[in-house]
Amino acid sequence: MSISADDEYFYIASYSWPEHAMGTGIQSWQEQVPIPQNYQGDNSWAIPLNPTMADTPLDTSEHLLKGALAVAVNGVPIFNVLNNRSENAFLIGELDNWGGHFGRGDDYHYHMIPTHLEDEIGTDTPLAYALDGYPVYGYTDEVLDNAFGRTDSEGNYRYHASLTVPYYIPFMMGEVTLDPTSLAPGDQIIPQAIQNAVRPSDDFKPVNGASVLGITETGKNAFSFEYEVSGTKYYVNYSWDDDCKFTYTYVDENGGTTNLPTNGSIGTGAGNTETFNNARFCVDVSLGEGGSNTSNDSTTSSDATDTTSDSVTTGGYSVTSALSNFTLSSIAIDEDGALLSDYQCEEKVNGVEKSIPISWANVPEGTGALAISIHAFTNTAVVETNSYLTLWNIDPSITEIAYGQANNGAWYMGPNKDGVGISYSSPCNPSGNSSTYYMTIYALSETPSSLPSENSLTVDYTVLKEAIESVTLIDSIEMEYISGPSN
Repeated sequence: MSISADDEYFYIASYSWPEHAMGTGIQSWQEQVPIPQNYQGDNSWAIPLNPTMADTPLDTSEHLLKGALAVAVNGVPIFNVLNNRSENAFLIGELDNWGGHFGRGDDYHYHMIPTHLEDEIGTDTPLAYALDGYPVYGYTDEVLDNAFGRTDSEGNYRYHASLTVPYYIPFMMGEVTLDPTSLAPGDQIIPQAIQNAVRPSDDFKPVNGASVLGITETGKNAFSFEYEVSGTKYYVNYSWDDDCKFTYTYVDENGGTTNLPTNGSIGTGAGNTETFNNARFCVDVSLGEGGSNTSNDSTTSSDATDTTSDSVTTGGYSVTSALSNFTLSSIAIDEDGALLSDYQCEEKVNGVEKSIPISWANVPEGTGALAISIHAFTNTAVVETNSYLTLWNIDPSITEIAYGQANNGAWYMGPNKDGVGISYSSPCNPSGNSSTYYMTIYALSETPSSLPSENSLTVDYTVLKEAIESVTLIDSIEMEYISGPSN
């Protein structure tokens, strides 16, 4: 977020993408998911520098049901607590644990004053500025007028949050200009920033019984939106590329696509995947700290046997299954799919090379064991396979293998590339050539009985693949990456 000013306004430029998590707690959901907004340049939010009291304040129960009434100090706009159907968004369960939800433009915005921001900025600083120019603070014991405002000791007017419906700004006290093309109660203040809509949403409808569980960041500009209906979890997996091509994929917790509880979010004949181009704008974003679907202060443990985390190590390279939101990641691989030089040509210590860091998230239900392999194909007339890492009997509660820890976990391990030691083999290309590698994680119903219950020099990629055919393969992810010349 940034601010600037001219003689009339100060401008708030943002992407409306808060550092806290989004969505968790919504009980009345209408199929939207968040994307960053183009509140930049001429489309920034404009706040009057010299607010003036209006002769007739606007009653916000009768006016301003479209657009924002204020903008929070983190750049997220704040709409009327009454939605555009004149319903109290908080009371009907439309808001998440931070007082926000997603609009028709897949835009995240609040419908309540974000008093949780006081944990960051304190109680003596405005939490927002109303579009009439007056600041908005949190709760107070001071006596307030019928607009939930007061004049402070320096003679300046300010609004406050209240526990009384409608919770803030029952009356807009300052002078504002209304959009002449809209009529009450759907009128809105201008100037007003415009949302960055990607999908047509006129046909979107509430999903009966849906409870939003949260959002997980699965890669660069890639997210998995999770909700639950009647005990079954569903996912909207969405992402966008550098050309502003947005892809939305809809699946249930088992990768199914035939009984998705959606109304208008999937177009006719689209299957379970849709793509849209938004040439106006797209931006690189990250959920930041606390952007997982579990907690706003969650972390990913570096303990190779951690059983509590369900988040993906941020940064690096990630791939998500086409069937579910099962995700495989590595911080050792850059966003272009190239292995970083720091992880090439590892030195052997007691015959062991440090293994690549690997993490994963959202293991499919019904998984009894995980297996992991890294292999490459030799560049000969007869295609052969080199195995760089083979692991099996990994407990599904484990979510990562920290750097250098593949030899130290509660699982079994196969041979290095040369077949002479139980270890990982790191890529090393002193000749100046680049090679392609394939890392695969398998979610299995159980560990194949044909595999030994101990480390074994006989279990390479080929043996593992044959063994997997004897059990149910619930899901798998293959990550392709490149290792170039070593530095």
